[in-house]
Amino acid sequence: MRSYTSLIRHEGNQELFFFTELSVIGLKAGMPIHVHVEGLRGTGKTTILRAASSFLPQSVRIKDCRFNCDPVKPHCPQHILLSKEQLDAVETEQVKIPFLEISHAAKIGTVVGTLDLKQLTNKKEPEAALLPGTLPQAHRGIVLVDEINRLADTAPELTDIMLDAMGTKPGRVQIEENGLPTVSLPLQISVWATSNPDEDPGSLADIRRQLSDRFDFTVQMGRPKEVRTLLAILSPELELAAIQKTVVEADILLGQHLAEMAEQVGRIKIPSGILESLAEVYIKHHFESLRSLEALKTGAVLAAARRNRQQVTWDDVLSVAPAALRHRISPDELTVILQELQREKRVTENPAWAAGSSALPEKASQSTRKSGQSKRSLSWWSRFMAWWNSLLGSRRDNRQQGTASTKDTDIQSKSARRKLGPSTKRSNPLDMPLVTPPAVARPLLELDISDAITVGEVDNDHKK
Repeated sequence: MRSYTSLIRHEGNQELFFFTELSVIGLKAGMPIHVHVEGLRGTGKTTILRAASSFLPQSVRIKDCRFNCDPVKPHCPQHILLSKEQLDAVETEQVKIPFLEISHAAKIGTVVGTLDLKQLTNKKEPEAALLPGTLPQAHRGIVLVDEINRLADTAPELTDIMLDAMGTKPGRVQIEENGLPTVSLPLQISVWATSNPDEDPGSLADIRRQLSDRFDFTVQMGRPKEVRTLLAILSPELELAAIQKTVVEADILLGQHLAEMAEQVGRIKIPSGILESLAEVYIKHHFESLRSLEALKTGAVLAAARRNRQQVTWDDVLSVAPAALRHRISPDELTVILQELQREKRVTENPAWAAGSSALPEKASQSTRKSGQSKRSLSWWSRFMAWWNSLLGSRRDNRQQGTASTKDTDIQSKSARRKLGPSTKRSNPLDMPLVTPPAVARPLLELDISDAITVGEVDNDHKK
């Protein structure tokens, strides 16, 4: 496995690196987030996520606890009933944050938990005990699900378990086994998942919308676009370093740095103006799920921590907004919302901008707007007249060629109107069906010439 810091960053994967590190900060701070990565096959989605296990920071647990129990707040059947005095006497240990995977071949028992056959068949002291599955073992850690859209399509029972584990924070997992009482355990986990939406069975949002909404953020993974980036990825020295060293010192330092950032999360403030604006956006655009608003808030706090800020700014909100909303609303709505948030940022940074003056004197502002409008008008009109003259020239040529046929056609049309007579019924405008316009109306000056006026070509054959 390649080390995380040795991986090449480029325009297509920057967002994934950003949210991977945000997720680790949130997990360490007790604010886990779920991240879903969509993109073309072979672009390195799973490689980056698996490499992140090399820099995960340490956590404290009760020694040898298979449920990864927090010594301060134990939750497993073995330790939850211990008194404070007993907990103080319990031995603890430092371990790396758990990083486990759920495969497509997994069974419910391996994911949730089942009867521990080893304990049950112990000849000296047989005991009916639970063997925790992947989810209980990953408590306070990370669970990776590769190609989750395929899992949602082929294993609906596992998808239901994931819905329960990700539904609230903390989530929960319920272990049911014959001969044992039902055990329900809290889950403090971050779920990382990948999918290729261009392949069968398609996008996760189309397969299980409930599961898609459980993810706080959906990250778009892109391909490298520069030759030098590809040369760096294919570098023989990089491959050799990856083989010789799976974990480098830079990974360890990054994990420590992110753990330090996590300690600041609880002290970061969110201005009331930002919260009010986000709430207005939620109501105005009729978001289905409150999780979208929670993701925006949590992501902005973690982004501020990543940048060593004591207060959330609009830059923090805008850095997480696309990933928080793109799987919940249409692309057109997302564009409108991002423009609204950008406007809120400008108003906050420069209140004079809200009046459209940008801190210019009123007279100067008015003259600037007028001159800008006149320039746009002149530019548009010049282009229109040039196009119109060229069109008239071509039509003039057509008229000269078909003058005789035009006269014949006029005579035919007049005779046809005489035959119809005054008693011909005309359609009532009130009886016409109402049709929604294909697009929102826009000012004339904003239209392209071809959109502003459409002129049909003369069909001489038809006239004949």
